[in-house]
Amino acid sequence: MKIIISAALFLTLVTPMAWSAGTVKVYTSESKEPKTLSNAEHLIDLVGQPRLANSWWPGAVISERQASVVAEQKHKALLARLTGLAGQETGDTAAAINAVRQQLQAIDVTGRQLVNLDPDKVRVVENGNPPLEGEYSLWIAPQPTTVTVMGLVSNPGEKPFTPGRDLASYLDDQSLLAGAERSYAWVVYPDARTQKAPVAYWNKRHIEPMPGSVIFVGFADHFWTKAYDGLNTDILHSLTHRIPE
Repeated sequence: MKIIISAALFLTLVTPMAWSAGTVKVYTSESKEPKTLSNAEHLIDLVGQPRLANSWWPGAVISERQASVVAEQKHKALLARLTGLAGQETGDTAAAINAVRQQLQAIDVTGRQLVNLDPDKVRVVENGNPPLEGEYSLWIAPQPTTVTVMGLVSNPGEKPFTPGRDLASYLDDQSLLAGAERSYAWVVYPDARTQKAPVAYWNKRHIEPMPGSVIFVGFADHFWTKAYDGLNTDILHSLTHRIPE
């Protein structure tokens, strides 16, 4: 049974006798080639492995094979949509859209399963230890020392993480590109949580991203066309489903 979002859903649909153990490819920074874990019947059989005891779980990503196919299709559709929008615009607006497309083209996405991977939570939280069935991939990376600024900004890329620093200050040295949202930015946390954060002088609040977060400056609302409707949501989907580097 695949992990989707609610483990309780699986418990109502299948019985333990119907479960078959999953196979997981585990990617770590220690090796370019993944290690394969077979016969993982439940999530704790994976995240409770002694060799993973010192992992940084907030940034770990587990994905399921069929969900990955869907995520990759959505990402390709997003890139195609941005290409089409850029073709309908001219000048600075077209250049801004192409800049965002290039940033998103550089990331790889997967069928991320939105479950807590911290072994302590898996053990004690109700429905936190769902069964595994099928083929999965798990990515574990060291805790980063940077945050990444993306979107309609003049200087996208990784920036040093500073404890206590608020999200808006990471944008102080940025110029916003044509069509950018100027009052809000989004923070995508390593565990796939997202938060819309006020960053303008009139509404700014102190919100601190954690290491490994993405700060995304999206597209402003367009009152005269529906061509951009849902675009920020689609981009955030790709950012929450990206494979850790």
